Amino acid sequence: MSLEITPCDATLGAVVRGVSLKRLDDSTFAAIESAWNEYAILIFPKQCLSHEEHRAFTRRFGSLELSIRRNRPKTTGQLSNVQPDGTVAPPESLQAQMLLGNTFWHSDSSYKRIGAKASILAAHIVPNQGGETEWADMRAAYDVLDNSMKAYLDGKIAVHSYEFSHAPFGGMKVISADELSHLKPVEHPIIRTHPVTGRKNLFVGRHASHIMGEDLEESRKLLADLTTEGAQPPRLYKHQWTPGDLVMWDNRCVLHRGHQWPDDQPRTMVRTTVAGDGMDAEWLLETA
Repeated sequence: MSLEITPCDATLGAVVRGVSLKRLDDSTFAAIESAWNEYAILIFPKQCLSHEEHRAFTRRFGSLELSIRRNRPKTTGQLSNVQPDGTVAPPESLQAQMLLGNTFWHSDSSYKRIGAKASILAAHIVPNQGGETEWADMRAAYDVLDNSMKAYLDGKIAVHSYEFSHAPFGGMKVISADELSHLKPVEHPIIRTHPVTGRKNLFVGRHASHIMGEDLEESRKLLADLTTEGAQPPRLYKHQWTPGDLVMWDNRCVLHRGHQWPDDQPRTMVRTTVAGDGMDAEWLLETA
């Protein structure tokens, strides 16, 4: 089969067929990387990668990033409501509450000095209904802003905070005081320019607490409005997972969120994260 890239019916996303990610030559990888820069999301149906194959594909894009748990065992990240004994975690459990936080629009690791470059998510166990993942195109969201709002936001800085976004969902219970000390609020421009394509985009989402130098509550409302209004059709793609599917996205210009599913149904996903260029060494899981 030859590589087939089919754009989604949205301002972002493309489905990639005719390739096995287990066996990639350099020219095929280059075509995939070019498509990723163009579409920001790539969907690879039914790849069924092992953990190591998943990691190997991720390394093609850069160094692997740790999540919030510095100096913890270096394992592939798992997002699951399945407990070690094989049962489904009850909705009131910390495990389930942490997953609930992912249902709000966000960019992975934006609460670090340098956010994640890419996230690569694979489905292992999926529920019978619900559990979709959805992405919002913040390039197109910037494009549709009126000129006065673009001018107002130009040069504005948002403070992104792990504590702000995670505290309501038990986030303070899963990290030590030492780990939290390495997650102090950081600053990011609200309008960013993509380092490869040169396109401007909004950089907002649930981790963005407020705008520096502006009224706290008013600026929080503006950030929330920018997120909500930006995440509207045709700037959305929602994926219904099948076991074996793999999706990668560009955290520098895309927001994402998970959708809920019945509490009694298992869902297990595996995610790797590519560190942003210049990421602090303490947050690197593996170098490319």
